[in-house]
Amino acid sequence: MPDRRKILITGAAGKVGSALRRYLRGRYDMRLLFHNTVPEVEPEDEVFLSDLSNFESMVEAGAGVNAIVHLGIATSKPGYPRSRYNQMILDTNVQGTYNVFESARINGVPHVIYASSNAVSGMYEREGVLTTPDMMPRPRDFYGVSKVFGEALGRHYHDAFGMSVHCIRICNFPNTDVPNQHCEPGMNRWLSARDMAELTACCLEAPQPQFGVFYGVSKGAEKKWDVSNARDMVGWEPVDDGTDAP
Repeated sequence: MPDRRKILITGAAGKVGSALRRYLRGRYDMRLLFHNTVPEVEPEDEVFLSDLSNFESMVEAGAGVNAIVHLGIATSKPGYPRSRYNQMILDTNVQGTYNVFESARINGVPHVIYASSNAVSGMYEREGVLTTPDMMPRPRDFYGVSKVFGEALGRHYHDAFGMSVHCIRICNFPNTDVPNQHCEPGMNRWLSARDMAELTACCLEAPQPQFGVFYGVSKGAEKKWDVSNARDMVGWEPVDDGTDAP
């Protein structure tokens, strides 16, 4: 039996990282990158401590894995001024994302899955426009701008180096399998933990090399975002419905 593939997950302590650890453990071996908080992990997990902005450390973290799932982001805290948070975004979401892709290139890692955000097209959402992945980005804030950068960087590494890159525009993600708020039919913005995990797995199992940008949202969002390209490219269909909340 061939060896199982090993994936590096950055931001593994976060909500999305926790969901992937829970749902994908039986399919892949995991190297988990944490910044400073290490939750309880399984004995077989590899633990790697690093700041995403540390280039040398990130190159080391990417050695010997088959794919990188890049989830790590800058997170603000109450009372932080906008200027401080924006600098954190530059250090983590911009410099850190470059470090991840360059680590993949140096180490010959053929596949990066990049956690983008619906903030990339947030202005369309505010205007009630049905958005497709191929529409020009209209970020709603500086965080969204940083995610546009990550998607563009992924496109470059696909075109220039033949890397397989999938960008998942994650919508509202409370790390649950039950909707956390009621949404009118067609207006869901919730992504369940299992739908996120399955979308990630579909990307990991897709033919390579590919470049794709997908909206990560469960069923019931057809008036907000088009998710059909994820079905066409990687075979993903959401199974949970964000309009099922009482």
